[in-house]
Amino acid sequence: MALGVLFILEVVILFSFIVTGIFMFVPKNNITVHKIFFALAIMLSVLITVMDATSLPSNFIPQIVIAWLGMVPSAIAVVIAVAKGRPNTVAKLLVMFSSLYGALCYLFIL
Repeated sequence: MALGVLFILEVVILFSFIVTGIFMFVPKNNITVHKIFFALAIMLSVLITVMDATSLPSNFIPQIVIAWLGMVPSAIAVVIAVAKGRPNTVAKLLVMFSSLYGALCYLFIL
């Protein structure tokens, strides 16, 4: 029962990330909108990673480490966005990869 509820939560987060990803790549002249959706996408990818890593039993150490590695692309994306002053396409793709990695880890590790 608990894994079913966790799976439903994961699907809802992924759906919201898809909507966020669409609005993150929509070409507009407003940089603030891009920054807001970029920040939201980072928060969602971190949430997925934390859910993956903390939902595993404590004796699954290799799987927990693999799950935590999902934050590395998001961290690199943040560094790129801060260095450039705004999120560029590479940073956005890294955040999307991080969320997809988290979703795949959830499906294949659990």
